[in-house]
Amino acid sequence: MAVVFPSKEWMEELYKKVNADEEYRRVAANWEGDYLCVVELDEEALRDFQNPKVLRGFLGMLDSIPKEKRERFRGTPSEKLLEALGLSLDSDLSDANVEEIAKKIAENPDKILEAAKGASLNIWMDFWHGDFRNIEVAAPGEHEDAKFKLIGPYAVFKQLVMGKADAITLVVSGKLKLQGDMGYMMRNMATVKKFTDLMASIPIET
Repeated sequence: MAVVFPSKEWMEELYKKVNADEEYRRVAANWEGDYLCVVELDEEALRDFQNPKVLRGFLGMLDSIPKEKRERFRGTPSEKLLEALGLSLDSDLSDANVEEIAKKIAENPDKILEAAKGASLNIWMDFWHGDFRNIEVAAPGEHEDAKFKLIGPYAVFKQLVMGKADAITLVVSGKLKLQGDMGYMMRNMATVKKFTDLMASIPIET
C-alpha cells in the first residue's frame, strides 16, 4: 500500500518493514547508535504541501510531538512557518483545514517560502543490534547528541526515500551532510545499504 511522505503512516510502515526483515537483523547485528535526520524545508516541500494529502501528512507528524515539547519551537523558523499558514503550536494540527491551507500556499508561494527559511522536519531513529527500536518526530534541540546527524534539503531526502538516489552517493556528492563517525559508518556499509533499500521499497503516494 502506498503511503504519503512525509507522514506518520510512512514512519509506521518503515518501522514495520525494517523490523520484519530477517536479512536486516543479520547484517545489523553489530550496529549500535541513532540517527537524527534534519529535513530542511525548501521550495519543493512547499510545492508538495499544495497537495492536501501531503500537507496533512506533514502536519500530522508535527502533531505527534507532545504539546509540552512544542514549547521548543517557540521563536524558531518552524513556528514562523506555522504562523504563516494560520496555525499555532497550541492547536490540534491534525484537524487543520488542509484544503484551505494548501490553497493559501499555492496563492502565496513566495511569502510562505520566505517564512519557511530555516524551518525543518527532524526525524529521530534509534537502532540497536538488529532492532529498529524507535522512530519519532523530534522537537528543536532534541537528540542533538545522536551518533549520526544527516542534514539536507527536503528535495534530496525525498530522492532518498523514493529510491532515486542512495545515501552514500548523496553524502559523497555533498547533497546531504553527514555528521558522525565516518569510520564506523564505512565498516557497517551493509547495514546502511540494507536499511536504505528497505526504505526505498515503500511505495510513496504521489
